Amino acid sequence: MPDALSAQLSPAAVIGAGRVGLALATFLRRIGAEVTVGVRSDHARERAAGLGLAVAPSHEAAGGARLVILAVQDDELPALVTSLAAEGAFAAGQLVLHTAGVDGPALLAPAAAAGARIVACHPVQIFNDDLEATVGRLPGTVWGVTGDPAGREVVIALGGRPMDVPESGRVRYHAALVLAANGTAALAATAADILRAGGVIDPAALLSNLIHASVDSALATGQAGMSGPWVRGDGRTVAMHTEALARKQRVINAYVAVARLVADRAAAAGRLDPEARRRVEAALRGEDDGQAENEESRERLELLRRVARRARGRDQR
Repeated sequence: MPDALSAQLSPAAVIGAGRVGLALATFLRRIGAEVTVGVRSDHARERAAGLGLAVAPSHEAAGGARLVILAVQDDELPALVTSLAAEGAFAAGQLVLHTAGVDGPALLAPAAAAGARIVACHPVQIFNDDLEATVGRLPGTVWGVTGDPAGREVVIALGGRPMDVPESGRVRYHAALVLAANGTAALAATAADILRAGGVIDPAALLSNLIHASVDSALATGQAGMSGPWVRGDGRTVAMHTEALARKQRVINAYVAVARLVADRAAAAGRLDPEARRRVEAALRGEDDGQAENEESRERLELLRRVARRARGRDQR
């Protein structure tokens, strides 16, 4: 590490011994920074010390640091800032940043009042219990940065790519990321459960390429990347889906909500005409769409439903 960069980052304090805090502290140590993990419990002390990291009470770690990184859960952050300010941990010459996504630097006003520079730097990355894998993902990670320009330099030192986020848009920024990441993960896991219940042994083999291709297409082309029965207006198919999922209330609620979201976007883009949109909505509501199907098609649908019910009955015995 160049001497100038080392001086900027050292000594550093990372307050919090959770997934984010330990990953950042480990990365800082590996690039040559002097780093101490600030902890508030014996369990946190044991976790950090077990990794060979220097440990101190939070206010002591922050008080002697040039760079202070607050890496705690979002709901704990306001109380932590207040506590550190009351203990005199903030001082002129420090750069104090937090890693929360939803809050901007205004939350760090007590540090600014003490003369510190303040910034919000949120890593747009997943942090899990596999520390080595998490640390390995940090290089190249995009960080949402709001506040003092020095925060961009810290992000670059951590191998990341800074992206400016206006403070007024920070809540929407974070909501979008949560919807994209956690929402996609939950839907993928739910889809895998449905496949297993249907007798598929390896759901991941079916879903992995499909999910990646769908997301890549949506990001690259927007509305044009959507496909499937919700976009085509295939009411019969949607009706069969809703019946198959009817006993799983939470799952069917998610299916209906996402189907309506996709159908609305497809309609707004001119890819789903009003009649097709009506067929999809009728199927989602469990209504008989007589205008869309003649008597023969209704009988065929009922036959398929009876066969499906019998098959499910055999599986449950």
